[in-house]
Amino acid sequence: MDYDPGRWSGEHKSILILALAAVCMTAYYAFPFLDGIILGSVFAYVGRPIRNRFGRRRRLGSLVAAICVVVPIFLMLGLGSLEVAGQIIALAKNQEALRSWIGFLLQQTADDLPLWIKEGLISALENAFGLIGPLATSVPILQIGRLASLGIINFLISFPICYFILLDGEAFVGSVISLLPDGEMRILERYIERIDRILGGIYIGTVYTSIVGSLIAALTFYLFGIPRPIALASIVFIAGMVPVLTSWVVILPLAVYRYFNVGLEGALFFLVISSALIYLPSELFIRPYIVSTRSSMHPLLVMLSFFGGALVAGIGGFFLAPAVMGAINGIYQVQREDRALSEAIE
Repeated sequence: MDYDPGRWSGEHKSILILALAAVCMTAYYAFPFLDGIILGSVFAYVGRPIRNRFGRRRRLGSLVAAICVVVPIFLMLGLGSLEVAGQIIALAKNQEALRSWIGFLLQQTADDLPLWIKEGLISALENAFGLIGPLATSVPILQIGRLASLGIINFLISFPICYFILLDGEAFVGSVISLLPDGEMRILERYIERIDRILGGIYIGTVYTSIVGSLIAALTFYLFGIPRPIALASIVFIAGMVPVLTSWVVILPLAVYRYFNVGLEGALFFLVISSALIYLPSELFIRPYIVSTRSSMHPLLVMLSFFGGALVAGIGGFFLAPAVMGAINGIYQVQREDRALSEAIE
């Protein structure tokens, strides 16, 4: 006797209602940890190539993949956040000393500049500091502590989420699809396969690029004696998620900082070396190779989805919006292929 989903649903309405209520209640209580669930899902995409190298040893492969992906990111962002928080607190407590140090540094390092340029720099930095200082002192410390604690909890949750998705994710999706009739099941498998390939290309290329760039950046900044190298490397990691930003948002300001400390030659040397070590390997080799071979989304769509998701829903939206965009793009591609095939047959 063939399986009829409509008849089964009609005979088990009460069970379906209870199951839907349980799902809604679970989603309500799990909503504060939505960022951790999304992060774990993204990390599972990133760790899947590592897991696949272990063949049938899925448990060991899933564990190793989760460790290799989650631990470096957690250490980089965690240590960087601690350095940034310490710097904000120090800025709030020592505004006058910092203002005097900036003025002294400009007087010592900008003597060779024309007077009008030097006065303009001094005025611009004083105005910027006058804006940033009060903002730093008005930051609600308790609110930051609460958000930081929730962020740490979500990051810790992402580890078991990543592990179990790597271990049982495909089997779970297959069991859900198997409930559908054969015709619908085959169609849905095509959509899932295409969307999965697109999301794999987006997340694997993005996260691998960011991890490599941030690790090289931390070492480079340390060798050049740049203060707070881990915090700056964490910014490189976040900027590397967005194709247009990349590591230039950190390298260029640091080159200006080096100019005021060691002069033009030292700044140019830092700019060339850091660009060659941080930018070129990740942006010209890793990201184009992975994204172009596994994803067909335009970089502009990826950039807008990352930016828009972050502005609307924070960390979770930062990773969820590209998934929605990738799903839409995957559905469109499959429908376009079917339409082209039907036209060719006619």
